[in-house]
Amino acid sequence: MASSDILFPDGFLWGAATSAHQVEGNNVHSDWWAWEQAGRVKDRSGLACDHYRRFEQDFDLAASLGHSAHRFSVEWARLEPAEGQWDDEALAHYVAVVRALRKRRLEPIVTLHHFTNPQWFLAKGGWTVPESVDAFARYANRVVGALGDQVKYWVTINEPMVYVRMHYVQGLGPPGARDLRQSARVIEHMVRAHAAAYRVLHDARRTGWPVPQVSVAHHFPAFRPCKRWSPLDRWITRRTDQFFNWAVLEALTEGRWVVPGLGAQRVAEARNTLDYFGVNYYGRQFIRWAPIP
Repeated sequence: MASSDILFPDGFLWGAATSAHQVEGNNVHSDWWAWEQAGRVKDRSGLACDHYRRFEQDFDLAASLGHSAHRFSVEWARLEPAEGQWDDEALAHYVAVVRALRKRRLEPIVTLHHFTNPQWFLAKGGWTVPESVDAFARYANRVVGALGDQVKYWVTINEPMVYVRMHYVQGLGPPGARDLRQSARVIEHMVRAHAAAYRVLHDARRTGWPVPQVSVAHHFPAFRPCKRWSPLDRWITRRTDQFFNWAVLEALTEGRWVVPGLGAQRVAEARNTLDYFGVNYYGRQFIRWAPIP
């Protein structure tokens, strides 16, 4: 059978994904913008792809490629540049984005958090403090009030474990922390924030609105031991797989999550808060035992 003869089943969504900070340009109120301006990375985003102004042209290209869906992120820092101060013009922009997708018969899939935060949010402790949960729920409520009549599919948080590893273990993104205890708090608060947003998105539904389908997008690599004959490599691989791949999923299905060294914790409000499961898969990762000096 020729590739041109392959047909997707009815209802299959085929498309691409973007994150706001990577493509929109001039995201001046986000923590990543400040991180770039401080010289913490080699390249600055600047105007990026100028998607904020060129989104209709970009969606024309997507439609011409046969796409039937597009996942994009709303930029929290644009909507709430200062705590409690909302930018209605920025919110209207995302309404226009969704309408542009619908006009081209592209199913909009909205991500609420894709690695970036408002600068004021990080200054108040970011995801390390319990208040982050309510702040994220208020933001989700603002977004769903404007987009809920046109959006069925929602992603609350993109790759929470990648965010934690990059920002709070490796120190590669704002705030540049390398603190395992802080990272455990961040995971907990992101799980609770997802659960809070899940309920906001469902409770906000009005007559005639699509029934929301809500998930996270979870990076789910295949972990393999570097040396299959090594008991230590196999052991650390199992531990890594449990923590990185399964801890968040168990929290959002069973209402409990387990952090190595810190034990299990109940997060009852997060139980059964997945309407589908969003998986990002890039390939295998090989793990070896390396004791800390």
